[in-house]
Amino acid sequence: MRITGVVEGFYGAPWSHQQRLDWIDRLHRWGMTHYVWAAKEEPRHRDDWREPFTDAELDGFAELAGHRTGVDLAVGLTPGPEATAEDVMAKLGPAVDAGAAVVVLSCDDLPALDAGGDHRDLAHALADRLGCTVWIVPTHYCGVDDSPYLRSLCNGLDPAIEVMWTGRHVVNARIHASEAARWAELTGRPPLVWDNAPVNDGLMREALHLGPLTGRDPALRDVCAGVLWNPMEFALASVATMASAAAWVRGDDPVAAWADEVAARGWAQLAAATAFPDDAHWPGTNPDRAWWRAMHDGLPERAVDAGLDESVQPWIDAAREGAAIALAAIALADRIHERGADTGATLRQFGLTGRWRDWRRNPVLTFGAGPRVRPVLTQDQRGEFVGDPAAFVLDDPIVDDLVRRALPS
Repeated sequence: MRITGVVEGFYGAPWSHQQRLDWIDRLHRWGMTHYVWAAKEEPRHRDDWREPFTDAELDGFAELAGHRTGVDLAVGLTPGPEATAEDVMAKLGPAVDAGAAVVVLSCDDLPALDAGGDHRDLAHALADRLGCTVWIVPTHYCGVDDSPYLRSLCNGLDPAIEVMWTGRHVVNARIHASEAARWAELTGRPPLVWDNAPVNDGLMREALHLGPLTGRDPALRDVCAGVLWNPMEFALASVATMASAAAWVRGDDPVAAWADEVAARGWAQLAAATAFPDDAHWPGTNPDRAWWRAMHDGLPERAVDAGLDESVQPWIDAAREGAAIALAAIALADRIHERGADTGATLRQFGLTGRWRDWRRNPVLTFGAGPRVRPVLTQDQRGEFVGDPAAFVLDDPIVDDLVRRALPS
């Protein structure tokens, strides 16, 4: 693969300039090639796309572009439906002058399935007149079906222009080489994969994705132009999954690399607490008292002390409280087993239930809580989104069964 790295392409608070520099340092250490500036809530990326980049933004692009040899800067833009080539060149030309090696036409999530030919012509104009590499995120960007949009986009599209693809779905548990080969047939070039992992934006904001990269076919490395991973808005918490992705790129064991990373950072308990039953690091459905004690005692008290983003604190608080409730439920169930239900258990049951009820109302998900909703969507032969049952997971957290055992039956 020629292209690897991160695409800061999530919906949510963008990273700071220093966080971007830090990420370029990591990409350099891992031997990755690109950082892509394309956060949806950067105002001049999408909502205010016509506004020229500020002097501060252009200075920032220059520093990002020159920070590490071998890690190129790509700058994305989502132009409006009325955009002309002159509009887009006027906007992106200064970014190229500042050092951007790549410009990205981010046409994803737009009501523009009739604009394939326009997007092709715009990509050609940028490549011809700016003299830089051009990538495009098409409006039809996932699935394995053709569509009128894709046919219009790719009819005569310069082979040097990369066409990005998220996989069969917007968010994928697995991406197979055969699916990538099908996308290559449709577009006439190997796909540049925009892998939506470990991102937790939109429908997934209640989840924290600290797990390893799994389900990526090793053969993808032979059939793709590259892979760019879309991280969380939590710049520090995204490191664990990306260390796993870097191992996958090298051909090493991504789960083993992830385990080493979270162990070294002291994140193993939090990663387990925020896992889901379909994750490789899921602790199982019946952990014992010793596991819950180790979980509670091993969780950090403060995110910043554990080298995590301050915004991760709600998951730490929820995990600590969930583990404490689990331990209290186990102790109460043991008391009832030893002494019977009529020996002072009732008030403890009410207290446990109130605490559990408050915890279940927490807006963040821990210990497998649901409902979990994800954009497991594909696009059909018209380019329209189609849902999948895997988008909706209604599991109860593993704390619940322990509490029920401590209540009257």
